[in-house]
Amino acid sequence: MADSVTITFHGAAGTVTGSCFEINGAGKTILVDCGLFQGTRSLERLNYEALPFDIGKINAIILSHAHLDHSGRLPCLYGHGYNPPTYCTAATADILKPLLMDSAKLQAASVERRNRRADRAGLPPFFPLYTGEDITKLMSNITTINYCEEIDLGHNVSFRLWDARHIVGSASVEINIGGQRLMISGDVGSGTAIQCVGQELGGYDHVICEATYGAREREETLLSERREALAAYVEDSLKSGGNLLIPAFAVERTQVILEDFLALFDSGRLPPVNVFLDAPLAQKVTRAMLKYRNNGADLLERPNIRFIQSVAESKQLNHMTGAVIIAGSGMCEGGRIRHHLIRNLPRRQSRVLFTGFQVAGTLGSVLKRGEKMVRISGNDVIVNADIAVLDGYSNHADRKGLLRWIKDHDPVSGSLFLVHGEEKALQTLAGDCKEAQRYGEPVIPALGEIWALPAGTQARLHKPGRGNAAQLIAPQDWTSRLAALRASVQQKVRALPSDQDRDKMLKSLERALENYQQEKLR
Repeated sequence: MADSVTITFHGAAGTVTGSCFEINGAGKTILVDCGLFQGTRSLERLNYEALPFDIGKINAIILSHAHLDHSGRLPCLYGHGYNPPTYCTAATADILKPLLMDSAKLQAASVERRNRRADRAGLPPFFPLYTGEDITKLMSNITTINYCEEIDLGHNVSFRLWDARHIVGSASVEINIGGQRLMISGDVGSGTAIQCVGQELGGYDHVICEATYGAREREETLLSERREALAAYVEDSLKSGGNLLIPAFAVERTQVILEDFLALFDSGRLPPVNVFLDAPLAQKVTRAMLKYRNNGADLLERPNIRFIQSVAESKQLNHMTGAVIIAGSGMCEGGRIRHHLIRNLPRRQSRVLFTGFQVAGTLGSVLKRGEKMVRISGNDVIVNADIAVLDGYSNHADRKGLLRWIKDHDPVSGSLFLVHGEEKALQTLAGDCKEAQRYGEPVIPALGEIWALPAGTQARLHKPGRGNAAQLIAPQDWTSRLAALRASVQQKVRALPSDQDRDKMLKSLERALENYQQEKLR
């Protein structure tokens, strides 16, 4: 019976996004998360493929938390007419609807913009992944549950949620199936794991653990140090006559940054400078979250913290200087931050301040890498603004924190799987765990792989993954390399001393392309 349990890695395998794990056994099929892929265009295209599992066979969906890389494709299931129950905490449910509604709105706007671009003339049109109606169907099938509460799914299959300490409502998922005890970490926050009274925390057949920061050890940052660093960035930017742009995630990150600003204003460390929250989603999420993490800060009541609603108001910010603009998305892949970047990146007086993880292939990661020209919504944009990173805001456990989380769940009698990380993070954490000599050979699954999970012993590869998995998770695909090449060519052509030299370079490039095409035809 136990040998019949399998797990399929439909996402977050070799990459940070697209979290989705299918567990089969004891006559039940359980889906843990169904998130969006984010990163390169090749990886994002996976969102538009048919869902890689039989929707009609799903008995239950368990959502670890609301972030879109864990929840962003859930409405697709309900858009096909199926209605399995989705289980999550009450906080996750409250945050989920505005997140998904905003995602649907951004998809619709992105589809319209892409389809009317001149360089897409004659190509097949894009369509949104889902609509508001699909989201409404999902929300009507959500069952909210408490941490530590055991949910019986029948056939001696049950699960419970443990507090993951990542964001409000986030959970790790323990599943009892086929005589086995499995643990799926979700995203792990800092601090020691919180116990469920009367329940054993350790002792699992198999553990699936995230590895986002598996290769990174953060220095402990005091709250006062983080706030002082933020104040210094504000002062430097405004002194130079520029704007400070802060791309921020709508859940937790925006609220914590606003709390830091309030503290800086109240202490007199900063004068009441204008802070614009240009993210309607973040405003909705803030209101939803206040009942779960209300620390008394009047986030919605400060006259110098302006909540921007309409597109027209947002565009007016393009004519301002000396302002702090907080806008989504946190990795610059969508939302209003993109048009602020188009206006501010060419300005040497401005600064972009990143406060969170940037997935490889996203615009945020390209800017963080130091590229001097980027492509945003069909525009080639020169990067003269200062690009900075402020650590201390992350809700992910670092290398030591992940190792502590894994140790808290000892003993693991079967296999330890490492997911939700990029190659360096995965390999580093796997090396650490192997060195500890408590977990056998840690498994780093590939996209699409199916693993058999025998009770109390090492997992076995049951079916190989996608043949193109390595190409899909690469930090750069051909589209991003083409964008980088186009930017490089443009810079080098412009740098030449005369039009004659520019003409020679362009002709040599044209000859090289023609020669390559002729060779391919031979």
